[in-house]
Amino acid sequence: MVKADLFTAKAMPDARETGEGSAADSPGVWGAARSQGTVGNRTGLPMKKLKIVWICHFSNAEVRKRLPLAREGRAVADFAPWISNMIQEFKQFENIEIHIISPHRGLKSINCSFDCEGLHYHFFKADIPFMNRRWPHFFRLDAWTGFILNRLLVRYFINQIKPDLINLWGAENSYYSSTILGIKNIPILISIQGIYSNPNRFKLEREDKLRSKFERRVHSENKYFGVSAPFMPELIKRDSPDPILFWTSSVKRIQIPKNCSKEKCYDFVFFARLTPVKGPKDALEALALVKNKKPDVTMRMMGPAGSIKILDELRAQAKALGIEKNVKISGGFALQEDMLKEAARAKFYLLPTVIDTIPGTLFEAIYLDLPVVSYKTGNIPLLNTGETRVLLCERGDIASLANNMIRLLDDPQLSLDLSQKAKEFVEKWFDNRNIALNFIDQYKAVLEHYHHNEPVPASLLYENFMKTL
Repeated sequence: MVKADLFTAKAMPDARETGEGSAADSPGVWGAARSQGTVGNRTGLPMKKLKIVWICHFSNAEVRKRLPLAREGRAVADFAPWISNMIQEFKQFENIEIHIISPHRGLKSINCSFDCEGLHYHFFKADIPFMNRRWPHFFRLDAWTGFILNRLLVRYFINQIKPDLINLWGAENSYYSSTILGIKNIPILISIQGIYSNPNRFKLEREDKLRSKFERRVHSENKYFGVSAPFMPELIKRDSPDPILFWTSSVKRIQIPKNCSKEKCYDFVFFARLTPVKGPKDALEALALVKNKKPDVTMRMMGPAGSIKILDELRAQAKALGIEKNVKISGGFALQEDMLKEAARAKFYLLPTVIDTIPGTLFEAIYLDLPVVSYKTGNIPLLNTGETRVLLCERGDIASLANNMIRLLDDPQLSLDLSQKAKEFVEKWFDNRNIALNFIDQYKAVLEHYHHNEPVPASLLYENFMKTL
């Protein structure tokens, strides 16, 4: 067992920026803003090398090759691909030192560190001690003890690294977000991925009160947040009385597998985590309405199961609706690449998500040239800035959802126009390099504010960014 003091993590004494770099060459949201003078003069990379810790949870095949994993660990599927995408961008920056701290299921040792392509990885065992098994839901000793083991392990890494700043990716997953609780003297930026304690969520699924409690405690102890959807600021302000809210987005440009089949086997595909929040039941009801006019319509539904019973529930619903022969339902894939290959076999993407930002799977569908049908949720309407690029309807309006699906089936030219316009928009406004540079701008702004009380550049703030759209 590593030894760590929960309360002795120290920051570098001064992370003051000593120079300026050049602006990004490509436009994108933040590149365009910089070229117009709206992001201020702190662009590119600082001369002094910043040491940043990311606390997150992700897995990909390259990481698993390097980890000492038990059999269960080797079976872990790819997840949180936005972290892997961001890693690819930060590999290219020489003047920033990134340390990634993440739990990983199935580690044989209690912790494992390695370096790869200029980045530093630190994984810790998040299973039941001395066993390669996850904590069962009925035995919540990890949560009841405040995730003390995880906090000790993460604090050990932080004490060794001595970072200038910690970037927590997502406060909603308490098994790792709780590890920042009680950290003093190190500025922390929380990049919000979603907000679990959103009361609207519990109209759809049962609340895990411990999870909500930890998320809200994380919010209450911190000041700097990156947000990306209109519902987020007020939920954060419930617990953090005077937060500084940055506009943020994870990397969205997707590396599409080269050998995707061009053969179309399904009309629609729904791929996302299978939970009530993503709307799979609405998708099935809409498909049933479409079948009334298009008896041969087909759909592929797939994704990691959010509960043990969800797959059986969805299949039972499909049978009750009389569409069991029109839809193929399964769980997710071990490799992200395999899921994208399967999604590419469809003509259109359907995702009636109820609570969301702009889902990563929606961007993946756009890069697969799939026209999108969805609800007006979170920041999804941003994609229709200026003109229609995705077909949207009000949440819960299943009849309109079905009508939009029929529009795509009946109008090949509409489908082609939508897919082209959506892809052009995403490639321009969600450029990977500029999103990564925006994170660096946020890091520098947090450090200047934290150490020297310098005002955050207005153009980095969420409220001002939204006014520019």
